[in-house]
Amino acid sequence: MMELDPGMILYQDHHMLAVHKPAGVVIHPTYKHSDDTLWNMLLAYLERQGPEEWQPPELPDEPGWERAPEPVRLMLRERRAARLRKQEGPLPKPVLLHRLDKDTSGVVLLARTENARRYLGRQFNEHRVLKRYLAVAFAGAPAWTRPLQPLLVQRLTDDQRWLADLDLAVKVEEMPVSAALAITGSESEPLALPVGSLWLLDGPIQRDPQDRRRCVVGPAGLPARTVLRVLAQQGPFLFLEARPITGRIHQIRAHLASLGYALVGDQTYAPLPEEGSPQAALQRQFLHAFSLTVRRYPDEELVTFVAPLSEELRRWLSAYFPAALSLVAHDH
Repeated sequence: MMELDPGMILYQDHHMLAVHKPAGVVIHPTYKHSDDTLWNMLLAYLERQGPEEWQPPELPDEPGWERAPEPVRLMLRERRAARLRKQEGPLPKPVLLHRLDKDTSGVVLLARTENARRYLGRQFNEHRVLKRYLAVAFAGAPAWTRPLQPLLVQRLTDDQRWLADLDLAVKVEEMPVSAALAITGSESEPLALPVGSLWLLDGPIQRDPQDRRRCVVGPAGLPARTVLRVLAQQGPFLFLEARPITGRIHQIRAHLASLGYALVGDQTYAPLPEEGSPQAALQRQFLHAFSLTVRRYPDEELVTFVAPLSEELRRWLSAYFPAALSLVAHDH
């Protein structure tokens, strides 16, 4: 079995764990991928570390306990200690708080105690986690990716740029949306995305009725919103920062495909690349979960975990998109 490189651990404390998942690795075992998953590697890594020596803190008796007989006070202390062990003690196994596709790399967050699981999980459920992805896309998504219902698209103005730097205290349900465009799938050309522009994409994600291994924007889907910033362009390629507000399966890929764009290296949402083309030079999709911002448990501090671009992605940028590589070096 593959071993977890210690360099993949971005952060670790008693309550949480942040890991840099490489592309090509499935997060959780399935009937197709039972070994060499990130989950198996993490469990083996934690087992090698040995059990954590943790005991509930010694606390003073609570008000009113002094009137109880000593055996009763002892029982109350033991019950409180047991409750603390359950809530604050290490879980038998960590809990995955979200997932990444097999061929997507980047930050994955896990909880290690029950209270951390609840506190962090609530932030994911309420869309208060800021996830930043870096991607390279080009026009030419296959026809099957066109939306089954309109994808609402709003170009954000300067006074709306707070949507791109989400106030983590604002729920997605409270965010205003007034779509200027509705992408229906009948457009002859992909939507133009100028460098520097900022977009809010709003369209439900569902399984494709023709092939359930892929997703499309459609009426049977779950609500999904993505903020998209265009960082650079070189030839046919766009360098993008995507911030999924919701966390639907294949969300970024399906939303981009609805606009007419595909990720370089995508084996599902992109056409078969021509031999010798830049698209054929990358054996994985160019989608990287670059950073994740969340409030840490228990101090509630806002923290950001960053996973640098892998060497294979840097090599591809160096060869085919040096302007984007310069942006990564200076701004990311």
